[in-house]
Amino acid sequence: MRIFLSTNDNVGEVTRDNHPPNEVRLQIEGWHVTRLDSIGSTNDELVRRLETSDLPDRTVLVADVQTAGRGRLDRRWEAPVGENLLCSMLFRPPIAHPQHLQHAVALAIIAATRHFDVGNVWLKWPNDVIVVEPDTSQRAEYAKLAGMLSTMTADGSVIIGTGVNINWSPVGATSLATIAGHPLSVIDVLRALLSSLHDLLVCSEDELTDRYRTHLSTIGRHVRVELPSKEVVTGRAVGVSPDGSLEVVDECAITHRFHAGDVVHLR
Repeated sequence: MRIFLSTNDNVGEVTRDNHPPNEVRLQIEGWHVTRLDSIGSTNDELVRRLETSDLPDRTVLVADVQTAGRGRLDRRWEAPVGENLLCSMLFRPPIAHPQHLQHAVALAIIAATRHFDVGNVWLKWPNDVIVVEPDTSQRAEYAKLAGMLSTMTADGSVIIGTGVNINWSPVGATSLATIAGHPLSVIDVLRALLSSLHDLLVCSEDELTDRYRTHLSTIGRHVRVELPSKEVVTGRAVGVSPDGSLEVVDECAITHRFHAGDVVHLR
């Protein structure tokens, strides 16, 4: 998984080794966490392990470095070794609405940032975690802090990979260390994230949806939506449908609903 601005790859210096990853089990209540020193992609590795093993619900892989990580729309995501949180979480079926899991993970990232005195953290549709300066909250200026990529497996499981900029970020993005003013432990952030997510997963779907909408900075803004088809739509984001799609009213007062695409906050 990568962290990046909406339109760019997130790429740092990576050592590309092909050796099998060393594995260490981490004790985090409510989760089955394995730390790897190096892997191609934590999402891909969870898919591979699920095909050959009966992995338990809430299995987590976290890597010091990914050599073939990717973000949404197949963008590259790479970061220097040990600097950022790169992990994937497995949720086993039955799963009625996968988007609620994505919302819960995004909200858990925001909750985790509060443990490290980082504020003004919001969401940009669908699940980018951004930081907005207090004096620019009415404008479009923001920096990306975290992002995620979800995979649905053949058996109905959902894998959510996330990358959080802890101690490094590419140009134009930001990191927790930059905001806090000092380096942070990647594993401490992981523990805070999983603890927050454990609490959020007991919420009802309606409560998760309400919290997601409350933290969604996109609503009410003038936005540009860049679709996978290369079509571009501009207008005002007015809401999110129950299925998670973004509702945008264009200059002709036509309402559009988007299930995928890049959103740029214009103002």
